[in-house]
Amino acid sequence: MELTRDKLCSVIKKWHTLIEGWTDVRTTDGYTVRMFAIAFTKKQDNAVSSNVYAKASQVRLIRKRMVDVMNAEAGKVALRDLVKNLIAESIGKEIEKRGK
Repeated sequence: MELTRDKLCSVIKKWHTLIEGWTDVRTTDGYTVRMFAIAFTKKQDNAVSSNVYAKASQVRLIRKRMVDVMNAEAGKVALRDLVKNLIAESIGKEIEKRGK
């Protein structure tokens, strides 16, 4: 998925780690959907440093969890229900919950 330069610049924050993940998922009605997810590191309340970088091992773990959630959530529903879940952001909330 390609984002325009201005959209990408507005999404990316300085001093944070950008984590991208994608997977091909087959829905229950036989459609193959390529899903993309993007995540950022979040500054904790008690953090002293100005940057919030993640280690490479943490990035791999978060990306794996993102792909696992996308496969689990999208693989058990039909395409119509998948679109409803994407609009309601239930998959994104599940990714955020498991990423902590």
